[in-house]
Amino acid sequence: MPQFDKISVNQILVFSQVVSESSLLEKDFIEKQYLRGASNFDQTVEFLHGLNLIEISDNQIIFKPKYREFLKSLGESQKPREEIKKFIINCFVISKTSFSKYLNEFLSKFHLTNQQYEFTPSVFERLRYSGLRNFLIDLEFIYLDSDGGKYIAVGDYLSVFAELKKTYRLSPSKFQKIRRENEEIGKAAELKIIEYEKKRLLEFPYLVKQIEHIAKYDVNAGYDIKSYEAPAQKDCYIPRYIEVKAVSIIDYQFYWSRNEVEKSEVLRQNYYLYLLPVKDKNDFDIDNLKIINDPYVNVLNNKDKWIKTIESLSFSLAPDVKNKD
Repeated sequence: MPQFDKISVNQILVFSQVVSESSLLEKDFIEKQYLRGASNFDQTVEFLHGLNLIEISDNQIIFKPKYREFLKSLGESQKPREEIKKFIINCFVISKTSFSKYLNEFLSKFHLTNQQYEFTPSVFERLRYSGLRNFLIDLEFIYLDSDGGKYIAVGDYLSVFAELKKTYRLSPSKFQKIRRENEEIGKAAELKIIEYEKKRLLEFPYLVKQIEHIAKYDVNAGYDIKSYEAPAQKDCYIPRYIEVKAVSIIDYQFYWSRNEVEKSEVLRQNYYLYLLPVKDKNDFDIDNLKIINDPYVNVLNNKDKWIKTIESLSFSLAPDVKNKD
């Protein structure tokens, strides 16, 4: 799998222009010419090879017929960058390649809403697909909405999305792997907040000793950590019930279970949401941690600040029809 964060339209354009204008196709020579106008030569070559457009044999770059024909038309084009985009979308997105499984996994997450395909990713999904996402934006195949929290398909490619979504299936094993990775990020975020709480209560060692990682032994508690308020006097034990959410720095989106909501309603001023932005799998942006007290009021019932989206619905038979045919 190539490093998509090191692939760009400009690199592919520079490579294509260099090889189309050169009669000497030795890899070392082409690399020197290429590096005058772009970077990441090896990654670009790997990507084009993965698209079955070129081969490398005895240090020679060999064109496949499809790429050879394209290079002829590229030299005559008045808008070579636009031609590159269309060509790569056809080869990378529409045609089947060694990248198709990963690409289709990403595109399958888009859903038709208000006549457009869109995808609001979780923190883990932002991390998992960031390079691919940026490359598809560079290709102008998708774009970010104005708030930067949602990916949207460019209108010209709606039919392409519809066809690709038919071909992708998420296997149970793949689903379990994604879920495990999400859980690992969540657990790491909880440990980071425990560290944060110990530092916050550093002047009160008798309270630090009483901080509990509740989620380790009770997943139904409705919160992850039991900590304490900084006391006005010694031996004052006012609990702070903390639910930790690993979030994106862009929009702080999180999922809040019914059990957690109900617990926040009961505990009110003693209940806190800690929204911790993720930098990488085990790296968090503690400086931008958001701490929200009484989220039942300040999140759930604060429509001016927080947007609520219903992801799923639960149904059950009414008592009066349950036993009827």
